[in-house]
Amino acid sequence: MSRRAAFGGGAARTAAVLGHELRNPLGAALANAALACEMVDVADPRRVVLESVVSDLERMGGLLDSYLGFARLGKPARAPVMIASLVLRIAARRPQLRSTIAADLVTLGDAVLLERALENLVDNAVEVGASAIDIAALMLGERIIVTVSDNGPGVPSKLREVIFHPGFSRRGSTGLGLCIVAETIAAHGGLIRCEVCARGSRFVIELPSHSRFANA
Repeated sequence: MSRRAAFGGGAARTAAVLGHELRNPLGAALANAALACEMVDVADPRRVVLESVVSDLERMGGLLDSYLGFARLGKPARAPVMIASLVLRIAARRPQLRSTIAADLVTLGDAVLLERALENLVDNAVEVGASAIDIAALMLGERIIVTVSDNGPGVPSKLREVIFHPGFSRRGSTGLGLCIVAETIAAHGGLIRCEVCARGSRFVIELPSHSRFANA
């Protein structure tokens, strides 16, 4: 399915308000966490925890900036993005993840938003009980095909379209995760679908390759 980016109009204004309200406390939290990290000896086991907190807050700030830019401009940033690099960063945080990605797969877009979109699919798989998640990617013509597969309970066929609708949730959550994934992929000129598989779930993402833009 393909969805048009919905970060315009009232959504853009809401994003701007949230960004304004969150930026200062987030910056203060990051500064305090960094200071606490510096106050703890390198050999102290608490140092690892504090470094992780600092890293997560930095990622949150980068994600906030990317979403605000997306809302303000109505489109994501356009820079070369290596798919393998995105997946490696996610794998460093998710031990369940295995990957097979060619090093030369490059698209154009916002690396922060694309990384979050892929990680959202991984997070969903973990939340429903998957113990193994695989991300693979290959080139097909001028498109990059990325698959995210897991060994969880799977998605019933009747739900494979509605799971991307805003507000839909089977677990009592906000129901925005997969909708944001779909909007992000669509804004990058791509498509996402949930396919039938023998076990678990398999999401397939199609993105235009950088070579397509270079030859345009």
